[in-house]
Amino acid sequence: MTAELEQYKSNGFFVAKGLLDQQCVDKVRDSIAKTFLDQLRQIFVDVEGMALFDAMQALHQCDLERYKKTAGAVWRKLDIYQLLHDPRITGFLFDKFGWRDIFVPGGQVAHIMAHELKIPEGYFGLGVHQDFPSVQGSLDGVVVWLPLVRVDRDNFPLELIPGSHKRGLLATVDSGSALWELRPEQYREADFIPAEVDVGDVVFMSMFTVHRSSSNGTPGQYRFALSTRFDNADEITFIDRCYPSAYQRSVHRAQYFPDFPTIEQVEEVFLPDQ
Repeated sequence: MTAELEQYKSNGFFVAKGLLDQQCVDKVRDSIAKTFLDQLRQIFVDVEGMALFDAMQALHQCDLERYKKTAGAVWRKLDIYQLLHDPRITGFLFDKFGWRDIFVPGGQVAHIMAHELKIPEGYFGLGVHQDFPSVQGSLDGVVVWLPLVRVDRDNFPLELIPGSHKRGLLATVDSGSALWELRPEQYREADFIPAEVDVGDVVFMSMFTVHRSSSNGTPGQYRFALSTRFDNADEITFIDRCYPSAYQRSVHRAQYFPDFPTIEQVEEVFLPDQ
């Protein structure tokens, strides 16, 4: 057993320091910034000199609905997909954890935290939970979580309880709108520790590890992180259950925008370059 796997099995998570180079991560952050800047240009906002956080705040202030749609769409960017499936990440599972075959149960997730970017009555981090109910794949399935900016205890860190994965699937609240949250008697506040990570670090976490998003953050700072999940195709119960996933694939076939596109709009796309 590798030292990384031994620590992972003991704590329920492992932080691979500097697994990715900063330039690679910065490129993805710049790609996300372009998406928000494109939206600002679409509504005729001067974007000169804006970085990602500036652009997000400007769109949030100018057009909240457009901001929400953009923030909800960036997980589908190819740059984000490629970063979360970087060969150094999957190679870590092969080389350090001994995996040989991988299933990808769902898509990517973008985690945005900042006081200035709060959505009224909306998302501001997740409470205490485990990820297994939202995946239901291999028992040794792994969550991969990585920051696009430095995250310390004052910048909305991921908070985890070491060793909590060994308790298996824990009881959740049985009413209300947050059925995924663990019952308060299932954990102690004093047991949470913050994952303080730099750009290039990657957190590998068990689906059963108890964790949450901290709401502690300094005004004027933001935390932008990405995550995805992997299932071990060789885990015996996963094979026996015939590779289940809680993620469901569906297609919305009704038109989002009536009378779109027009013939002229389609023809414009295929005109020869001038």
